[in-house]
Amino acid sequence: MSAEEEKEDAEMQGKTEAKTEEAEESAEAKKDVADGKEEEKEEQDDEEAKESAEKKEPEKPKEQEADAADDARAKVSPGAVDINSADATLNVMPTAGNKLLMPLTEGGFQHLLAGFRTTAGIKSGRYMFEVKIVETHNRNEQQGGQGRVPMPRQLVRLGLSTAGSSLILADGGSNCVSIDSEGFFVFEKARRKVSQKCGRDVTMAVLVNMDEASPNANTISIFKDGVRACEPQAIPEKLRGKTLFPTITYKNVTLQVNFGPVPLKELPFKCNMMASAATADVEVTEVPKPSDGKYEVVFPVGLPDQGYFDWVDAFLEKHPDYIEISDRKLLDWASKSGLWRPRTQGHSNDKPDMKFGIPQMDDLSVKRVLSHIAPTTCHNFIVPELKANLMADERKEALSKFPSHDFKRVAAVVVGEPTAEYKAKIQELILADKKEKAASERRKKVAEEERKRLIEEKRKKADEARKAAKRKRDGEEDAAKEEETKEEEEEAKEETKS
Repeated sequence: MSAEEEKEDAEMQGKTEAKTEEAEESAEAKKDVADGKEEEKEEQDDEEAKESAEKKEPEKPKEQEADAADDARAKVSPGAVDINSADATLNVMPTAGNKLLMPLTEGGFQHLLAGFRTTAGIKSGRYMFEVKIVETHNRNEQQGGQGRVPMPRQLVRLGLSTAGSSLILADGGSNCVSIDSEGFFVFEKARRKVSQKCGRDVTMAVLVNMDEASPNANTISIFKDGVRACEPQAIPEKLRGKTLFPTITYKNVTLQVNFGPVPLKELPFKCNMMASAATADVEVTEVPKPSDGKYEVVFPVGLPDQGYFDWVDAFLEKHPDYIEISDRKLLDWASKSGLWRPRTQGHSNDKPDMKFGIPQMDDLSVKRVLSHIAPTTCHNFIVPELKANLMADERKEALSKFPSHDFKRVAAVVVGEPTAEYKAKIQELILADKKEKAASERRKKVAEEERKRLIEEKRKKADEARKAAKRKRDGEEDAAKEEETKEEEEEAKEETKS
């Protein structure tokens, strides 16, 4: 090999080695960049994880309910805590030994709430009961109606009520408190969201704590499948110190109810169920049964505008175990169930306007179904049909629905000289009506005075605003005139100089 060739080979080898070194340096640089990016990403991930941890919801308060202590006191007898069939609406259909509750869903009853109280009310202590929706009912509505159907179509309300109060929870009264399957806590007309919605196959446990020694004393809570669904809700002051009966209101669902002694779903703490209650903590009511085995149905017979329905109201006040079957009672039931009815002209207790814009309600299908169901239930009834009870044919037809071998049928004639007790009652009603009218007039007068005061106040403010605007305009006009005067004076001076 010549000297020149050797020189060229050396140069080529040098270039190759240089390129190799450059490639290695480039690879190392890329690796360093990649390592830097990876470290930066790790740092960013750490920061994001830290921020995410900071943004997490605060931990829920620690469960304050403790395990129930062993109680050696006497307990209620087996089966003492149950559905009170005498304290239930007529569309409550118990089956399977009162373990399942079905509703009526035909002829308009799909729009009416069903409700019942238990046979035992809580006076003190801490107890629970359970309810599970095992079936939902969806009926196709008839076309042509223009009324508003209450929503949701399926609903369960769980709560407490006093004896003798309405069986429809959340009707606006102060004798009950409830939490519904939509998650709303309701007392009187106040309604607020406290938990998530409960659906089918979920076991809802109602915990009633009236143990004064507990940190959650005088509260009611809901658990879903053994997990707390809401914080303890305070039982209103108006209900404290009273015996409160577990009450359930439902619509278009089949319910499984469990009063114990074993829960369907264990809670995070040991809690006694209603069936294991100490006799000192509860008040057990006996379901009344007729001595001769026959329930009674009363047909009042009277004249229009002679205090007929006042007599009926007084009768029901003295005999709360009787159920009224009439159009006015259906109207009240529909109203408490959330059905809206447009305002109508005139008023009749005997035949009120039943126009809800819903076919099954407007055509009185609901009354037809009720007339078939009522005689099959174990209740005492009063049927205040003013016109029908005066007509022989209609009275005979009404009597045929309550056979004599099951019912003692009584005609109460509300005609003639009233008793002293009845007179006193009517005088009380008249006095109460006068007081209410006087109070209403006072409220109207106060409202009218307030309205006039607000109008006068608005008028004064408007006058002041107009005056202020005028002063502002006058001030702007004066300033403009002064400016014009100055300009004229300056022009005059310029002319003089020239």
